Amino acid sequence: MGAMVAVDVALQPIAGAIAGAVAAVGTVGLVFAGAVAVGFVVLVRRGRARPAARSGTVRATPVHTGIHGAAPLSSSTPSSSSAPSSSSGSGSGSGPAVVAQRANIALVRLDDDVAETSDELGFAIAQFGEERAAGLASAVATATASLRAAFALKQQLDDSVPDTATQVREWTGRILSLCDSARTALAAERAVFDDLRALERSAPADLEQLRTLSAATRSRLPDSRLLWQRMSAAYSPAAIAPVSGASVGAGAPGGNPAAAAALLDSAERAADDIARTIADGRGATVAAQIQAAERQARAAARLLDELEQLDGALGASSARRESLLVAVRQAITDARTVRDAPPDPDTGAAVGEAIAGLEGVIARVGGAGTGTRDPDAAIAMIEAGLATLDTALAGARSQRQRLFHAREALAGALLTARSQSQTTHAYIAARRGGTGADARTRLAEADRLLAIAEAESDPVVALDTARSSATYSRDADALARYDFAR
Repeated sequence: MGAMVAVDVALQPIAGAIAGAVAAVGTVGLVFAGAVAVGFVVLVRRGRARPAARSGTVRATPVHTGIHGAAPLSSSTPSSSSAPSSSSGSGSGSGPAVVAQRANIALVRLDDDVAETSDELGFAIAQFGEERAAGLASAVATATASLRAAFALKQQLDDSVPDTATQVREWTGRILSLCDSARTALAAERAVFDDLRALERSAPADLEQLRTLSAATRSRLPDSRLLWQRMSAAYSPAAIAPVSGASVGAGAPGGNPAAAAALLDSAERAADDIARTIADGRGATVAAQIQAAERQARAAARLLDELEQLDGALGASSARRESLLVAVRQAITDARTVRDAPPDPDTGAAVGEAIAGLEGVIARVGGAGTGTRDPDAAIAMIEAGLATLDTALAGARSQRQRLFHAREALAGALLTARSQSQTTHAYIAARRGGTGADARTRLAEADRLLAIAEAESDPVVALDTARSSATYSRDADALARYDFAR
């Protein structure tokens, strides 16, 4: 014991000399001199403690004050139990010595990260406020706790009590795990603020981009209003319902163009507010406002796109209706031959009823009535009449004739199914929040049947499947309109 006291007394002048050096060289000298002093003390005490450890001395972990108040890193003074022998795996890339070195490096890096991020936290609070910096503050607190736990484990590895190989492995692995997870969390939170600062720097350019987008969309409004007026005169309200502006409200007299103008007005007012905020030096707060205003401007452009797309679809349907009427008249002429010379009376009567039904359809949709105002509805009526006629002719028509007719009708049926699907998709897309699962399910089934019809080699099966697809699309459209009306 006398020898130990003598060593401690001898160390005191050394520590005093180091403290004097610290005062002379400043902060960097403090860290370096402190590390030298601690290392020297540990080496001397370890040398004198080995006999005591072998004689059964109970471990007593000393309290140290290291970096950020934690136990100091002493990577150059491993305990005798954890230091690899000169004959064991000195060249291994994953041996105890290599793992211990990795743990030491991880501790140093985490200690530096905690210090740097703690400083950054103050700047983040000043720049963005405590609420937005709460995540970074939480990450710093968690990382500080992990750092203290890791230093405590490091101190156990470095003290004078021998450790088992299992303890060395487990404690070193725990140090690595604590450091890695803490550094990852700190990096993630710092990245959030890096992004916010980048948004702040780009705010003026983003605002200019918003104004450009808004101006380009607004320049389309005059033509879109004229298009809306023409479509309103040419088609029924049901036919142009997908572009009635209801996706942003209860519908507007001016349809999608009026709704788009309202969105642009809102986006431009927001842009003016954002410009004032940036001019006041508060650009860090406008990123979310710019994004919200940009969404409004893009939504306005999307409404005008939908108007133009529906106009094209309805134009194609109108042309399809005219060509289908020509085909129906020819089908009626051919069916009269079967009706007048049927293979049996029942077949003749069924064909006659189907012909009469189709003639009634032609009378309804062939002039300036429902057919002109809603071409999709007219096509649906014509195809329903054709389907009835096909059923009536099935018993009298030969397989060759049936296949021929199916091939002739298939292209039109596929076009109708596609057109109906597109129209229903547009209607639901404009009212996603107000459309239920039933309508969406019918539309999904329509799409599935359409894909089958397009791939089917048998024209009869393909024709029936395409017509089923169109039916499901119409059902989906009706359900969607019902959902939105509730």
